[in-house]
Amino acid sequence: MERKNYIITVNGPGSSGKSSASLEVAKSLNFAFLSTGNVYRSFAWALQKNGIQKYTKDACIAVMEKYNFEYVGKAVYYNGKDIANDIGYEELALKTANLAQKSWYREWVNQNVILPFIKNKSIVIEGRGLTEIVPQPDVDFFLKSTIFARANRRLRQYKKRYGVHNVTLDAIYKQIQKRDDLDTNRKLAPLKPNDATKVINNSKIKRIDTVRRMLRVIHKRFPELRVDWKVPGTTK
Repeated sequence: MERKNYIITVNGPGSSGKSSASLEVAKSLNFAFLSTGNVYRSFAWALQKNGIQKYTKDACIAVMEKYNFEYVGKAVYYNGKDIANDIGYEELALKTANLAQKSWYREWVNQNVILPFIKNKSIVIEGRGLTEIVPQPDVDFFLKSTIFARANRRLRQYKKRYGVHNVTLDAIYKQIQKRDDLDTNRKLAPLKPNDATKVINNSKIKRIDTVRRMLRVIHKRFPELRVDWKVPGTTK
């Protein structure tokens, strides 16, 4: 019997903790993993690096075709260097959200990068509005948090991961709020859960509890995928 490939999608707004939780779920199941946000941001970074300010289709695609990125977990490699920190800033995320309004941009990235990456493998994919890529996943999650909780997470990330201390909670809050508006109101693949989506509110729970809840849903739906998951770094 041919082995079934499972596709698990994890949607949610920016800084909802979906990357970390999704990657841990993928590791526990021994699945591949892809952050579509990293893919979209990497090409936005390429356009910014080349001084592109007007996002016209032909000019952008001419630049994008020259770039080959490698996506490994949360890392994004370009010419052998991990640029994940370079593409993680809220300002670039906001530019990416504007680019994602354009159907040609999403279509090019999806057809040339994302769909070839996820083909013929069991995988956990996380992002914002994945229905256009995977219309019928085996399990679809939506992680949500209050804007305040997400802004606090983002602030801690800026300080701990990027070493940036001159950004304020209020500034991050407003940036996330603006990006949410773009993501939820765009015509193409708006960021909204559907009737079959399992919604998890993780505003007040830890990442390990989010992972546990996700795995419980997956195990119940597909008992053959049951694993004895342990908190990383512990024997629990």
